[in-house]
Amino acid sequence: MYWSHVTIIESVDALDGKGDKTPGSDGSAMILDYLRKQNRPYSAIDISANLHNKVTKTYAAKALRELHQNKEIEGRVAGKQTVYHALQDSFDDSTPEVIAGLDQEIKQLQGNLTALKANEQDTRAELATLCTKPLLSDLRRDIGRLDKEKESTLARLEKLRGSSSVRMPPGERAKIENEWKCWQKCVNIRRQICRDFWTRCSEVVPEDMTRDELWV
Repeated sequence: MYWSHVTIIESVDALDGKGDKTPGSDGSAMILDYLRKQNRPYSAIDISANLHNKVTKTYAAKALRELHQNKEIEGRVAGKQTVYHALQDSFDDSTPEVIAGLDQEIKQLQGNLTALKANEQDTRAELATLCTKPLLSDLRRDIGRLDKEKESTLARLEKLRGSSSVRMPPGERAKIENEWKCWQKCVNIRRQICRDFWTRCSEVVPEDMTRDELWV
């Protein structure tokens, strides 16, 4: 069989991949789609092998260079070869209007955060004040105990005063009178304490709550 010189050269170029022309749209689209799906860098040799030689190494190299020149992919030199990868997602919706809206939202959230922190401080201060005040249950218990002591003392005194059959030495009577005065003084002091407690408690109870409702 007779082979012309041109035919032999074309056959050798085809075997070496030198016969590839500018990458076609189908081959370039295949390579671009592969890079986007894998989302990692590859060289022309890797792409040709991973695509099971659907494109030659030379074709892949040309296609990658063209895609890189068209800014459809990114490329960088790694050792003795160049690797390429798909473009990362860009924020195409980051228009000046969107950015301005985000800035406004951030400012609003920061303002809300400042207000919440101030409210937290006020609440903590109010809680600390409430913790220093006596509980209503404690006040009721103390007042009940004082009332019982008062009734017991009054009953004892009335019994002693009203008994004509009991003869009491003057010293004992003076002692009881002094004891009565002492207890009377304690009652007055505790009554004042109770009034002070009531004044403090009335500062935190609802305005429409009456004294009778509070002491139920």
